[in-house]
Amino acid sequence: MNTHSEEREPVKRTSPRPADDPQRRATILHAAQVCFAQDGFHRTTMRAVARQAGLAEGTLYHHFRSKDDLLLGLFGALGEQARDSLDPAALAALNLRDFLRAFLAAPLAALAQDEAGLLRVILSEGLIRRDLGRAFAGSLTGTANLGAQALAARPDLRGVDTGELLRTGLTLVLGHCVQGALSGDPLPDPQVTAARVADVLLVLLAAERA
Repeated sequence: MNTHSEEREPVKRTSPRPADDPQRRATILHAAQVCFAQDGFHRTTMRAVARQAGLAEGTLYHHFRSKDDLLLGLFGALGEQARDSLDPAALAALNLRDFLRAFLAAPLAALAQDEAGLLRVILSEGLIRRDLGRAFAGSLTGTANLGAQALAARPDLRGVDTGELLRTGLTLVLGHCVQGALSGDPLPDPQVTAARVADVLLVLLAAERA
């Protein structure tokens, strides 16, 4: 049976209405995340997502045109979840080590959901589909920019490219996640991994200034 034929069916539904129902949108995205984690991106159908969400299939198409739209929506929600857990004012009050730990733990916690099922989809699709890969990278960049703004005013980081510092940290964090996903092991504890990566960043920062 050709599973791809079902996934590439032409869109025959009405255009999605404006996202004026955040709760229903969140329900749909959670259902998509569960389905993608259980069955993979290509084996999941829009019908299965609608069933998981407890909605009629036509209702699903009012919000999302396709599985690609669902995945892009998940990328956006992932970034929002990480950013919403970061309070810039609270971060600014922390010392640099604690700031880095808190900042890096947020995306780790988001990626660790559903036993890294979404991460596996990101890896399988984002490396093949450039549009999806760029969307995920953009989500990480948005998170890094938020942290960089909070770091920019610190006198102890004057002259440091704080955006680059945090992007490096997120790259290391993602590497930890990829290693776990490829090996089939549970993702490392977000707090422990964030602490280790934060210490690595501090060593790199000290070496740059030496």
